[in-house]
Amino acid sequence: MARAVEQQKTDNLIDWEETSISGPNLMFHAGCVIGNNFYIHGGVETKDGKTPSNKLYLLSSSGGSWTEQSHPGSPSLSHHTAVALSDRYIILIGGWNGKARSSKVYAFDTEKQLWTEPIVAGFPEDGGLSSHTATPLSSGEILILGREGSLRMQRRHGSGYLLSGSVESGKFTYREYTQETASRSGHTSNIIGNVLYVVGGRDNNLVEMHQGFKSPKSPLPVTNPITTAVDKLSPLSKTPSGRKNHITIESSGAIFIHGGETFDGRSREPVGEMFIFSRKPSPTFYRVGVSEVKRAGHVCGVVEDKIILHGGFGGKNHVYGDTFYLKFKV
Repeated sequence: MARAVEQQKTDNLIDWEETSISGPNLMFHAGCVIGNNFYIHGGVETKDGKTPSNKLYLLSSSGGSWTEQSHPGSPSLSHHTAVALSDRYIILIGGWNGKARSSKVYAFDTEKQLWTEPIVAGFPEDGGLSSHTATPLSSGEILILGREGSLRMQRRHGSGYLLSGSVESGKFTYREYTQETASRSGHTSNIIGNVLYVVGGRDNNLVEMHQGFKSPKSPLPVTNPITTAVDKLSPLSKTPSGRKNHITIESSGAIFIHGGETFDGRSREPVGEMFIFSRKPSPTFYRVGVSEVKRAGHVCGVVEDKIILHGGFGGKNHVYGDTFYLKFKV
């Protein structure tokens, strides 16, 4: 469990502050929040690692330390997604299992401390998912967007699906999402109001917007400064370059973007760039600054009054196990 590199003080209005909480060295793992706990699962321990982890860890909102939740049946996965259902179940979707991209679904019951593998139907047998996003909708369905793989494969099977089902029924079903979406992988998806914002995952068209979506939950108050920070920042005249394997956090009116790998060729290593995308009065980007925390393939979760970042890889392909809280000076 390696410590982070020394972090320099910055004058950024928003930036990551290192904690004393060290965890497992992981990248391309998945995370989600259940109650007051942030869970992370799977991932790989080295930049070119092909054998994913099957370990599940928990960090309480009160801090403490990452604790391993060791229960039989946990799948070995990386480049997958984790979604919370009913504030009880962790739903793992797709990912790399060490041999192939998968479309399987796994569920962990945080009350019974039990792993199950529901029956899955509706996904092409010769297809799989990795570096996709999974976004819960107010309808109870989960929107799956993007994947790694050739354009031929994406055109053949589509790049969007709606996943429905329940742990209680033991079955989940994919159906193709027919609205046209751009080909992406390593992107993020966030819902504000009734609009879905898909960020990154390709070298152009940094933000894609789709109307008619609603999230089952509203952003927590701790994210409010993301919306108000734009009053102290200058708008950009040009859209930032495309990027992948970054993280995003939505607030009631804006999205905070951090890190990732850029497509413009200026950096061969993960960046620490931070931006805010504000949707009102018109869609606008604001530059927050550059963080000393230069990461890609990291995970982020909002737990009560904390916004938490864990892991990822940085310069020289070093994989980290450190933990940060997002701090505001606004």
